[in-house]
Amino acid sequence: MLIKKLKSHMGESKFDWLYSLHHFSFGEYYDSHNLGVGPLRVINDDIIAPHTGFETHSHKDMEILTYILEGAITHKDNIHNEEKKVEKGSVQYMSAGKGVSHSEFNKENIETRLVQIWIIPDKNGYEPKYGQVDFKWEDRVNKLLLIASGEKEAPIKINQSVNIYALYLEKNRKIKFSPNKGYGYYIAFFQGKTKISDLIADKYEAIMGDENIEINSLEDTHMLIFEIKKK
Repeated sequence: MLIKKLKSHMGESKFDWLYSLHHFSFGEYYDSHNLGVGPLRVINDDIIAPHTGFETHSHKDMEILTYILEGAITHKDNIHNEEKKVEKGSVQYMSAGKGVSHSEFNKENIETRLVQIWIIPDKNGYEPKYGQVDFKWEDRVNKLLLIASGEKEAPIKINQSVNIYALYLEKNRKIKFSPNKGYGYYIAFFQGKTKISDLIADKYEAIMGDENIEINSLEDTHMLIFEIKKK
């Protein structure tokens, strides 16, 4: 069965420099019934004002990915990575492991919109590491782009049984998605209206399930599909 998740069932943070939509409990937003899906712990849809950003802060034992929707972010950390710029369509990956401190700033003259993703790893204590992949935009247009996986051959290797696909589907296009046996999925939408079965999802909404589906774009749409192994 497919389940649609409305924006009203998510949390928000609003500051002078940041708007953040929280798909799951995060920061001051807490809902005991909305703590994530399996090891998928955070999906934050962030809009960061020009010349602002996240000051240095620390993480531990978390797989962290940043998917850039618009603009760019500049990364700096304490494991010898400075001024790492990640632009639209590209993905930054950080395995926090034993512990890492970093900052993320929008040094551009326009707003940056990004998706912040946290995944609980399969074990604690990994050595911290950082990486980024500058994907070609066209590689996700009307086709599934596997950006990260803990099991499949993917540009980004994560320490968990989760596969992450990016998809930009042009208006009136269709694509099928069949999860692996024993897996379900959580689809987060960032642009446009999309029809899956008898459900229509809009920007800032999500659909979850485990059945084979056909994704139909009613407008130009942009989404991330998280394929997650069931317990």
